[in-house]
Amino acid sequence: MALLEIKNLRTTFRTEDGEVTAVNGLSFGLEAGSTLGIVGESGSGKSVTALSIMRLLPRSAAVTADGVLFEEQDLLKKSEGEMRKIRGHRIAMIFQDPMTSLNPVLTVGEQISEAVQAHLGYNRHDARDKTVEMLKKVRIPAPEKRVHEYPHQFSGGMRQRVMIAMALSCDPTLLIADEPTTALDVTIQAQILELMNEMQAETGAAIIMITHDLGIVAEVCANVLVMYGGNLVEYGSAAQIFDNPKMPYTQGLLSSLPRLDISERKRLEPIPGQPPNLFRLPPGCAFAPRCKFRMPICSEPVPLFSFDAGHVARCMLYDERAKRATAGKTEA
Repeated sequence: MALLEIKNLRTTFRTEDGEVTAVNGLSFGLEAGSTLGIVGESGSGKSVTALSIMRLLPRSAAVTADGVLFEEQDLLKKSEGEMRKIRGHRIAMIFQDPMTSLNPVLTVGEQISEAVQAHLGYNRHDARDKTVEMLKKVRIPAPEKRVHEYPHQFSGGMRQRVMIAMALSCDPTLLIADEPTTALDVTIQAQILELMNEMQAETGAAIIMITHDLGIVAEVCANVLVMYGGNLVEYGSAAQIFDNPKMPYTQGLLSSLPRLDISERKRLEPIPGQPPNLFRLPPGCAFAPRCKFRMPICSEPVPLFSFDAGHVARCMLYDERAKRATAGKTEA
């Protein structure tokens, strides 16, 4: 049984301009102890998916699904009180910007201790000892002293370490990391990723890594889910996605990356156009206006096509009509 199973998740927002669909029929599963990378351009629905799972969206949002099953329990059927017991304890989240996620008027020690006291029932003394232990684990120097300092006294990389310490302080079984290395230099980024790998090996937590950086995905993720316009457009193991991408959007993401494993000098190939306006999505494939392979049938609803060992992609190139048309051109 999967630790987390999402079935047909749909998240919409009410706005002054009407209703907009940010996540449209998303389904995936996550095994205990594994790492799933969710990738895509800004606005593809990555962070909204995470916030839908955590039920941290504003009142203007509406979340529906056939099931958001965590440890075989449907999170959408939980009361707010029940969700408060799950958040920060069984499911923890590292938010994108640690400076705005940490409370500037409380010391970092108070903020970590609060979670430990609320979820594990520790008294203040034991909670402080646990906080110092967690800061030491994330390699913050002099944790006995720094536990009394405020977020503005920490660098960006140190604040991100504090967020990791807070997220892991209650031994969650699922950790959601939303762009955990954004705005960090490459040295600190590597340290943060190494730290997360070590903590995962120690605690056995499953991780959802939300990022636009495919280099991070290649380094830490077992499976990859590619999103575009609120839809899953490709899913597979990291090896399948990097070695044999099926969806033109995934191919475009990979082609826009610099390569160090080939000697040939080659220009990077950016994806033309702009991400779609969610208020005015084209019929059928949302990527079609930017795709060099677009065909008339791309305006029809696009199903998921299956390949080997769980690798799926949402693209009409694999429809029998497209295959016949391609074969006819080849014979001509």
